[in-house]
Amino acid sequence: MKICSLLSAVCLSVPALGETVVVTQNGLDYLPPEIRVEVGDTVRWEWTNGNHDVASGANCVEDGFFYGLLGQSNPVFEYVVEESLAGQTVEYHCTVGNHCGFGMVGFLIVGAGATPCPGDINGDQAVTFDDVLLLLSSWGNIDPDKDVDGSGVVDFGDVLGTLANWGPC
Repeated sequence: MKICSLLSAVCLSVPALGETVVVTQNGLDYLPPEIRVEVGDTVRWEWTNGNHDVASGANCVEDGFFYGLLGQSNPVFEYVVEESLAGQTVEYHCTVGNHCGFGMVGFLIVGAGATPCPGDINGDQAVTFDDVLLLLSSWGNIDPDKDVDGSGVVDFGDVLGTLANWGPC
C-alpha cells in the first residue's frame, strides 16, 4: 500500500514534456507576433516596459480562455497549451488602454501533434519495456530525452515516472 501511495505521488509530480516558447512584449508589440506551438508546450510572455497584459480572444474581445498581467510586478506570464486547442489558431491581445486597437495582437498556431506522453522515450505512443531499457541505458547521465521527471539526470525518479505512465498514451 505504501508503494502505491509513493507511485501516486510521483504520478502527480511528473511534468508534461514540452518546449517553452518565449514571446517578448516590446512597446505595443508581442515579438514574435505569431508562434507555432504544440499541445503541452509552455508559452512564456516576458515584459520589457509599460503596463500590459495577455488576453485570449479575437478582434480585441476577451474570450476568457487565458489571461495574465505583464508589468513591473508581473514580468512573466506563462500558459501551457491545452489539448482542446490542437489544430487551432488562437488570437490574443493586450486589453490595456487601446493597445489592441493599435495592433498589440499575437497568434498561437497550435499543431495537431500528439499529446506529450511522459515515459514514452522511443516515441511510439506507448510506455513499454523498450522505454525502460532505453532509460536504463542512460542511467546517471544528463540526457534530456530520457529525463522524464526533469531533474537534470536520468535516475530513479525517471523510472517511477515511466512506470506510472505504463501502457498506451
